[in-house]
Amino acid sequence: MKKLFFFAIAGMLISACSNSGSKPQAVNPNLPHEVVVTNDMENAMAIIPSWSNERTVMAINDPPAHSGGFAIVTNDSIEYGYTYKEILKNIDSKTPKMVTYNGWIYTTVANPKPALAIICNINENDKQYDWKAYPLEKELIEAGKWVEFTATFYFDQKPLKPEQEIGLYAWNLSKKPIFIDDVKITFIY
Repeated sequence: MKKLFFFAIAGMLISACSNSGSKPQAVNPNLPHEVVVTNDMENAMAIIPSWSNERTVMAINDPPAHSGGFAIVTNDSIEYGYTYKEILKNIDSKTPKMVTYNGWIYTTVANPKPALAIICNINENDKQYDWKAYPLEKELIEAGKWVEFTATFYFDQKPLKPEQEIGLYAWNLSKKPIFIDDVKITFIY
């Protein structure tokens, strides 16, 4: 009786764990989808090769980072922030329709002029193909606190090619200390 009970339980477990009744669902490449890249700056040195300009990621105490202990630092001697660069076909087999660059920003001076901007640069064969800037003037109106921002770039004017390289980074035109943390880049297809 115990053996029969054991075999009955084993049979139920095996049938519950098997996939014999279901087929894997193929992803339709024609449907809209996203690819998300995140970086909280805590392991900036380990996220190579897609990220560059690591010298701009520093341990900070004053102000404290938005999360953890590291953030991107831009100021009068560091004009360009930590940069995400990748060949489009290495991100996805399709080219994106748009990309968003989201994160948290902290300014030490309210309304710095000119403001910091998020840059989206597209290169083809080491030559600039397209360049877009998203100024963060509205997000920098209050000093001394972390504020969430989202910069959105659309690619409907100039079609992209899989061999092109995309670069996304912050450009501090004001030269005042501005910090960025917890970056999330979303490619929408």
